[in-house]
Amino acid sequence: MTAQTLTQHITAGRLDLTLTEGTERLDELLTFASRLNPRRGYLFVSRVLGKHVPVDPRKMDQVHAELAQKITLAGDSAYVVGMAETAVGLGAGVARHLGRLHCDCIYQHTTRFLVPKPWLRIREAHSHADTMHMAHLSQEAAANVAKATDLVLVDDEISTGLTLAQLASELVGQEVLANITRLHIVSLVSWLTDDARARLLEALPGHLEVHFVQLMAGTFTFTPDPGYHAVLPADVDTDFCDVLIREHRSTSTMPLEQDGLFGKRMNHDADPLPEALQTRLEQCGDPATTGPVVIYGMGEFLDAPFRLALAMSHAGHDVRFQSSTRSPIAIGDGIASHLEIPALGQPEKRHFLYNADATRHPMAFEGVEAPRYSVALEDAHLAQPQQADTAHLPTETV
Repeated sequence: MTAQTLTQHITAGRLDLTLTEGTERLDELLTFASRLNPRRGYLFVSRVLGKHVPVDPRKMDQVHAELAQKITLAGDSAYVVGMAETAVGLGAGVARHLGRLHCDCIYQHTTRFLVPKPWLRIREAHSHADTMHMAHLSQEAAANVAKATDLVLVDDEISTGLTLAQLASELVGQEVLANITRLHIVSLVSWLTDDARARLLEALPGHLEVHFVQLMAGTFTFTPDPGYHAVLPADVDTDFCDVLIREHRSTSTMPLEQDGLFGKRMNHDADPLPEALQTRLEQCGDPATTGPVVIYGMGEFLDAPFRLALAMSHAGHDVRFQSSTRSPIAIGDGIASHLEIPALGQPEKRHFLYNADATRHPMAFEGVEAPRYSVALEDAHLAQPQQADTAHLPTETV
């Protein structure tokens, strides 16, 4: 395939892109924005991830299935890890479809929630919140992981891959992963240069057979605009969230557990919605009278709300899905608007939701048994002018 070169100007500077794989999919997969982060000025905004723009859940599901179908396992089971927070939902979707294609799969994600006695801890040099960790696998999940020969790491986009290399090295050094022989690095878009790929491979344990799976690939250079000075907002959330381990919690189980905090089994069996979301689905009524809806996940609580949105779509509802995020992004380019809401567990800090479609009715889910946060997001959505410009929002053909 002939490489395609193009230049994209954003508020923070200039991106010069060379696309080498999936070149025809640029407009389908990406738009661009500027970070409010002095460490990195640019942001690749996915049109199919369900994070920074509202997306048709059927389109998201198609993307999850496409990536899963590209993965060739050495065995008949896999241990899939999604990278928090952006790729938590993407990783779950890929794992779900892998489980349907093969006989078994365990999904887990890294997290910025505090959990009892974390298993692993890693750092991201470019992030505004530079630490994440993993909880210990449940006994059942660990027993299944111990049989896996394939480790699948899922991120939305890869620039250097060094965080993934760090995580992979830490994981395969654990006794429970002693049988892992093949590593799959999966992303929507890979920006690895030849040198970056060589450094990534050099940083990995030598016994691993490494495969790269993506929908689009290329390289880029970024030239900062000297007049753009990003300042991290004072109330941005850079801390771990402690709501899952507070003593006054009403239940002994952690509500995010069902979505991969301690390892979730994915296979041919049905994946039922949590009871509260199933109840909301049953209350949705006739699609002809419900009107356009947007389902919001919050932070790392992505997969269950996404599955609700997908079920509603299959039932005939006009629905979109996206989730809130910690990341502060400048208005402009691919970001037309933003909502500010209290950060989970730290109401004095801010989380954000971008490109909200004011013409849709919101249904938000926070996943931590603290409904004031989802109510705050719904209220912020409803407070927008109903005449908000939605021309910037992508449309999907499914």
